[in-house]
Amino acid sequence: MTEIEQTDELVQEFHQGLMMVVRGLGLHRADATPCGFPVSLAEACAMVELTHHEPISQRELCDALNLEKSTISRLVLDLERRGWVERERAEHDARVQLLKRTEAGVRAAEQIVQARNVRFGSLLYRIAPDQREQVVQAMKILAEVLHDEPMAAHQQVVA
Repeated sequence: MTEIEQTDELVQEFHQGLMMVVRGLGLHRADATPCGFPVSLAEACAMVELTHHEPISQRELCDALNLEKSTISRLVLDLERRGWVERERAEHDARVQLLKRTEAGVRAAEQIVQARNVRFGSLLYRIAPDQREQVVQAMKILAEVLHDEPMAAHQQVVA
């Protein structure tokens, strides 16, 4: 087997494994998070991001979630309709709208985080104790690689 064939085989195995993870977590479903919370994954990610960086501008939320401006605009409208997010003008620039959670949004974010911790904690503890650190380290490496690859560049390659 040539080096290219070995590489292609390894890429195929990586892809298949990643797709199994995506399906196993239900990431291909638009109606719920991997932990079963009945919102889109983007909505859950936005609420958790607001938990850590509040108030936040829509531009900052775009950057944090690696989503397009139009997607974030729709996402914020959906969160406002749920009563979880409200907008306020930034003191330093009236053109900038800052997002912050409402009381209902704070409760929703807490429920999302709690459900996430239960789901991912149970997954992690189903892995053999001597392999958990390896799995966590591999996830960090993959996240770093993905973080360095802008979504817009990836969409152009795939299209």
